[in-house]
Amino acid sequence: MAGFGGGELRTPIFNGENYEFWSIRMKTIFKSHGLWEFVEKGVECSDSRGTDAKKKEKEESSDVGKMTLTEVLMKDAKALGLIQGVVSDAIFP
Repeated sequence: MAGFGGGELRTPIFNGENYEFWSIRMKTIFKSHGLWEFVEKGVECSDSRGTDAKKKEKEESSDVGKMTLTEVLMKDAKALGLIQGVVSDAIFP
């Protein structure tokens, strides 16, 4: 297993085998870093054509709606970096 950063949870490298086991471990890691919502739902870019009521409803239903755009983009990048860092070179492309 390879580690992701010092002092953080050790992340298992996915090599194409035992996906079910690997995905359970990765879900736990994402949750522990507060990133699971980004993996599960992704990040939506704001559309200025939407109504204010719809935007407010969406923001209230999610912790992501309470973060600044910079915080959202940083967490999204961290989740993506974790995923990219834990797949083997053969699987990454």
